This record gives sequence, C-alpha cells and structure tokens, in this order.
Amino acid sequence: MCGIVGYIGKRKAVDVIIDGLKILEYRGYDSAGLSVFDGKKIVTVKKKGFVGELEKNAEGLQGFCGIGHTRWATHGAPSDSNSHPHLSGKFALVHNGIIENFDDIKRQLKEKGKRFLTDTDSEAAVRLIDDMYEGDVLKAVCGAVKKMKGSFAFAILCKDFPDKVFVVKKQSPLVVGLGEGECFVASDCMAFSKYTDKAVYLKDNEVGVVDKDGLSLFDFNLNKKNFRTEKTDIGDDYRLSENCSSFMYKEIFESPKALQYTAADFFADTATQKQVIDIFSKHDKVIMLGCGTAYNACLVGKNVFEKMLDVDCETELASEFRYKNPKVNSNTLVIAVSQSGETADTIAAVKLAKAKGAGIAVITNVRHSSLTRFADVVLHTKAGAEVAVAATKSYLTQTLMFLLVATLLREGSKVSEEIKKQILKLPQTAEQALKFDALMQKYAKKHCQKQSVFFIGRGMDYALAAEGTLKLKEVSYIHSEGFAAGELKHGTLALIDKNALVIAIATQRNVAEKTVNALHEVTARGGKVILLTCFEKLKDTKGAEVILLPQTGGLLMTAPAIIPLQLFAYHMSVERGINPDKPRNLAKSVTVE
Repeated sequence: MCGIVGYIGKRKAVDVIIDGLKILEYRGYDSAGLSVFDGKKIVTVKKKGFVGELEKNAEGLQGFCGIGHTRWATHGAPSDSNSHPHLSGKFALVHNGIIENFDDIKRQLKEKGKRFLTDTDSEAAVRLIDDMYEGDVLKAVCGAVKKMKGSFAFAILCKDFPDKVFVVKKQSPLVVGLGEGECFVASDCMAFSKYTDKAVYLKDNEVGVVDKDGLSLFDFNLNKKNFRTEKTDIGDDYRLSENCSSFMYKEIFESPKALQYTAADFFADTATQKQVIDIFSKHDKVIMLGCGTAYNACLVGKNVFEKMLDVDCETELASEFRYKNPKVNSNTLVIAVSQSGETADTIAAVKLAKAKGAGIAVITNVRHSSLTRFADVVLHTKAGAEVAVAATKSYLTQTLMFLLVATLLREGSKVSEEIKKQILKLPQTAEQALKFDALMQKYAKKHCQKQSVFFIGRGMDYALAAEGTLKLKEVSYIHSEGFAAGELKHGTLALIDKNALVIAIATQRNVAEKTVNALHEVTARGGKVILLTCFEKLKDTKGAEVILLPQTGGLLMTAPAIIPLQLFAYHMSVERGINPDKPRNLAKSVTVE
C-alpha cells in the first residue's frame, strides 16, 4: 500500500529518493518522509501531505545513502509524527504492510521502559529491532521479524553501518535494483527504472544487505540464499508529458495500445497457450476472483466463459472468499485477477484455493508480482505502467484476456475465428470510443452537481454498469450504484426523481429492449437518462440522451462501452475540483487486508 525507496551509491541520495517517491505516490500520498546519512549521522525529514511538501523541506540535505517512504495510513491518522521513517536508537525504518500483533509488541517494550511517540504499528517494529540489537543488524532484524505477525517490507538504516541499507520482505513487495557502483530499493521497480533495468525481486521471508556493490540475501535463519537477476521492461508510461496533467486521462487514451499489445503478446506466446489448454483440460469448474475493478473484470469473464465455453463458472470477491468455506477441490480452476499482483486479499484467497488442491491461473499486469508465485499459469496483460488509482486500461486488458483464453479454447470453431478477427480490430474500435471525450466532458459539466447516479444494464451490460459506477464514485465522490436493470423496480425506483441521473448500457442484442423498458420507468418519474448503445434503432429512445457506440461483436463491447464511462468519471472529477489521480482515502495497490 505504501511506497518504499532506498538508495546507496554515488548520487545525491535525497534526489534519487524524492524522484522515486513521486513515481510511487500512487501507492499512498497522505504523508512522506526520508532519512539520509549526512556523513556523521542519520538526518530525518517527515511531512504530512504530498511528496512535493517533503521535497521543499529536504532541500540541501547531503549524503549518498538513504531511505524514503510515501504513506497510505492504516494505523494512526496522517501527520508529521506518524509519517515514516520511524526512529529508535541507532535505527531508521520504513514499512509497507501491517504488523498485526503490534499492540503486544508495544506492551512488552513499554514494560522494558521503551517510549512510543506515534500511533503506528511500524514504530513497534523499529523499537523491537533496536531492543534486540547487539552489534549484528541482521541478527537483530531476524530475531525481531520472527516475533511479528502480519505482512511487511522494511528498508532500514543503522548508524553503525553508514554505507548499507538492510531489507526485509514478508507478504509485501520489495525489489532491489542493481546498478554500476550503486543500488536501489523500492516497492516497485518503476521507482528506479531510469537508472537500471536489472532487478532482484525478493521472495517472502528473505532479509538482505544492500551496498553500492550489490546485494547479499539470507533467510530468516541467516542461511545465505542465491538469487536471480531479472531484466525489467518498464517504459516511460509512469511519467506525464508536458501537455497532460492527469495520469487517469493519459491512461484512458493508452487503452488502444494496451489492447493491441496484450492481444499480440498472447497470440505469439505458444508456450502460454499450451499451458492454458493443459490446465483447462484438467478442471471442470472455474472460479474467478478479484477485488474492486479486478472483480468487475471477472463479471465480464463469467459472461464470456459461459457463452463461449459452456463451463460451470462462478465469481467471488477475493476479500470474502476465504471466510465462507469455499467449495474448492482438485477439479476447480481458480482464475485470480489483480493489476499489481500484490493485492493482499487476492493472494490470501489463492493460497487457500491452492491448499485445497485447485489449479491456479493468474491474470496480472506485473509479471514478477507476489501473486504469480502461486500460479500454474500466468496470463500477463500488457497494459504498461498504470499510475492513476482508478484502473482504466488495465481493466480493458483483463477483460480482453478472458476473451483471448475463451477464443483459444474454442480454436477452430467458426465463432472463435470471427471473434479473433474482431479482437484484432479492437484497438481501432477503442480509438473510435475515445472520440466521445468532448461529449462526456459536456455531460460532466451538466451533471457534476448530482447527488446520486445509477448505472444499469443486463447480463454483460450489468458487468459494465458495476465498473462504471465504481469509476464514478472513486474519483468524483458522488454516491453511485450499479445494478441489473430488471432490479430497478424492486426497490431502487423509490430513489428516482427529477434529481436522479440514470446511465444505462444496452449493447447485448437479446436484452437491449428490456433495458430500455426500465428507462421508461425512470423518465416517467422525472429522472434524467443517458443511454449507451450500439443499436441504431435505439438512438431515438424517448427521454434519453443517446450515445451511439461503435459496433463490434457483443462479447467485445466492453471497450467501446466502458471508455466513455471512464471519460465521464474523469471529467466529473475535474468539474468537481478533485484530483482524479489521487482520490481521498484510496491507493493503487492494496497490500494489506
């Protein structure tokens, strides 16, 4: 959830750290801080607010070794004191994750006379390490982490070792970048990709020492471990151009490229195709699970699989999955979806499913993420870096991946060949959908003061309504609901009056007119209606402002339908004076439960 950056080498550490923290602000942005060796001591600066506030207060700070942090609050409100790094004795520490038993640790340390200055769980970690330190940092760190429950990635400085950064990983992401005479530490390799493309992705229960010459890695019993250096493939997607002020807006317009690259990569990857065919041949039940947007992608996937493969398919919220005694066995294939591959709820659900004997397929945008370590097959979406909290292009590539898999499993059939042709044209279809930008801005200006917005649809269109409403509420703070159109009359119609806005999606031929019937119920009660449809005969629907979408096959209508809704959410955010990239209380990668 939070962003960690560390550096040791020949450059000015504060510059590298600030640059990395700005890139990782998508992981949390309520406060930020850093600690740097200035040649004599560890100097720490911590500020509530965006990284830019920290940058102003850290000007002139010297030193070639340091750690930094951008925070998404879990324990303790955003404040200067609750910001990381946390200090104790000779140590400074930054933390991503949650220490579940921190209250017990605090109580034990207070009984020994230790004084706590913050409301965070992270302070308990650094004070425990300091309490156990007798000159050997790794021994103290390993002794401390064995007493901790929960998830954590740490980067640590010790006054006695001014040319080293100590690192720990357990269920939270951490990667080390290897340069020439310098090394980097981060939650995401985007933070150092401008300096090096060589990375070591730490595994769970590993502790290490990073200096300017490289990395030494150990398990929690201090047994030396070997590691593999990976080549990163990060481009410049994580930076804004001069003429674009929003990552969300930029990333919506990158959707055609993301769709093109994802399809091309899958069609060319015969090894993954063979794995997909093999794993589906071994299972007769499919469970799709994810959180937030990833779960909404699963709703689309369920429609695709049921229509194309006639398979027994369920969707589950990953956050609920392991608390309901799920019916999973060796005949079950679990398809887990996560943009980052670090979503804690999804990882926990996959662990449970794997323990019950299920096969695991993972759809993710990050090839070396924690989730992939549990996978029998990894389906890598090629959306590129996605920095805005609100997922846009990654959602489209996730839904496309379900379609690619279904097409492969029906290969040779007439329907499969037709859909494959449509997939190849999908980037152009998405380009056409982007032309609704000005219209969606117009609608946003008109409706930005609405207090409630309702999204409705049937079947596949209901799945799109679920994502449309999520996008709107997370970046505009407007109360919004998405539900099946037929359910309108079973309660929600009581909320419809002249102040209500209903956005309807009708792209599925067999239920489109049923959805329009529900709209008549809305307009009869004075509600305002926007209808997105690909059917010419519905363009004159009475009482509705109609958006006539570009036509493609029914199972491929996700892209042309959702892009205007993403643009609408973006413009609603801007019209309401909200930063769409950094909505309140939210962060991109939810690495805590």
